[in-house]
Amino acid sequence: MMFKNEKVDGQLKVSKDVIFTITKNAVLDIDGVCSIANAKKKMLKGMFVSNTDFDSINIDFVNDTAVISVFLLVDPGAKVKSVAEQVQNRVKNEVQSMTGITVSKVNVTISDVKYN
Repeated sequence: MMFKNEKVDGQLKVSKDVIFTITKNAVLDIDGVCSIANAKKKMLKGMFVSNTDFDSINIDFVNDTAVISVFLLVDPGAKVKSVAEQVQNRVKNEVQSMTGITVSKVNVTISDVKYN
C-alpha cells in the first residue's frame, strides 16, 4: 500500500507486518480475549483430509482497502458477540488512525474458549 506524502515528493509504504502488529496489540487489549488462536483449515486432497495451519491474523487488500481476519480464543464467561464487536471496532480504528489505510472489513472468528 502506498501513499503520497504532501510535504515531500515520494511514497510511504506500510508493510503487512506493521498492520499485523497493530492488529495483534489492539486485539490483546480487549477484555475477554484470552489470546490469538492458530486456526486450522481442512483441505480435501483426493480421499484424504489433512489439516493445514494458516495465519491467525490474515491481511488482504481489495480495491486499496484492507480486509483483516482474526482468529481468537476467549476467556470463560466472555460475551462472545460483545468481544467480537469490540475487536472489529478497535482493529479498524487503530489500523486506520496509525497507517491511514482504509479498513473495509474485520472478520472475527472465535475459535474456542480457553479454560485454564
